[in-house]
Amino acid sequence: MKKMSTVLIITLLLVCANLSHAYAAFEWPVSEWKIDFIGTMKSPDGFSAVEVKDFRNFIDQEKQGLLNPKKGKTDKSRQDSAGKQMPEVPAGTPAILKEALPKDSEAAKKRFLKSDFAMYHLSMDDGQAIHTAWFLAFRDGEAMPEAVDVFTKDLTPEQTEKLAEFKKWVDENLHKAQYTDEKNKVSMKLLEVMPLQALPLQDGKKIWTAGGRVVIRAEGMPFAFFARAYAMNIDERLAVGILAGFDGERPFWDPVVRDMFLELRETPVAK
Repeated sequence: MKKMSTVLIITLLLVCANLSHAYAAFEWPVSEWKIDFIGTMKSPDGFSAVEVKDFRNFIDQEKQGLLNPKKGKTDKSRQDSAGKQMPEVPAGTPAILKEALPKDSEAAKKRFLKSDFAMYHLSMDDGQAIHTAWFLAFRDGEAMPEAVDVFTKDLTPEQTEKLAEFKKWVDENLHKAQYTDEKNKVSMKLLEVMPLQALPLQDGKKIWTAGGRVVIRAEGMPFAFFARAYAMNIDERLAVGILAGFDGERPFWDPVVRDMFLELRETPVAK
């Protein structure tokens, strides 16, 4: 007990001696959040978005591996998969999926090499608590087909009706969306699928957003999470952002990120 007290006192002394450095580490930028390949947003006071460099490094390594495949079996497996047809898209799939998806594995590889990815750790001090979340950003490397016009035009009455029918079907079958692994004592249950919404931008475009909530139980302990996706047209490229975190943080982060996206200033695609 005496040894533990000594260690605690020494730790406190070291923290106090370096207090100025500690403060510097906890300063939050309050001006803008810039996602290089999507755009820039004005951020509220206390907000911070720090890119996870390890994730970008992982993506870069994956791209490098595709450009310079290793010799031997790995190289042969890449050659065997080249040109392989992708699974058939079900009938009735919206154009944004059916016409925008790559036709074969080689096309998917080229698309991946030209696409951009980034992950951010978000934090915000609202004066009473520090909130945290994660944000995954993606921008497609190829232009969207002309048929994909959902970001500039309103939905037709027929499309709106189909969306309402789909949401009703999801809600009625929500109880079936669960999985249990008895061996590892892990279970997952979908709690809610939030309706699709349009966020109007100043240039006449719109961002489509939808989300969901899920609870995961491990060893009897529940862990609840949420995720919200934002789909948008950035210089004729499909861009998607996914906000995720603990479910208790959702009421805080939803309006914060929504308000920032409403003032998005797009980053043009480098030609």
